[in-house]
Amino acid sequence: MATKKESAQRLRDSLESKGKLRTRFVFSVGMGAVFSIIIWILTRQWQFGIASLLVIGLLIQFASERMSNSIEASRVQALSDLGWKEDTLSDEEYLHRVDKILKG
Repeated sequence: MATKKESAQRLRDSLESKGKLRTRFVFSVGMGAVFSIIIWILTRQWQFGIASLLVIGLLIQFASERMSNSIEASRVQALSDLGWKEDTLSDEEYLHRVDKILKG
């Protein structure tokens, strides 16, 4: 069983990670497109570029779903450890409550 401060820090970390997930997804898609274009140029066949784009896209989708599920599970566990029953509050309200707990 985690302490209230540990649970509050876990909730804060999961909410921050949730915010960073979109930028990481966009960056990954951009890099996947760049690598697919490089493969297309190096092999001089557009079919390999499209195939690499599909494979990289599949890997990005899998990683994104895994991270989303992991972040959500961490958030739910932290809320449970804190004993908060409401699940409808916004992220800002959670962060405000967490700051109160972490400051003492």
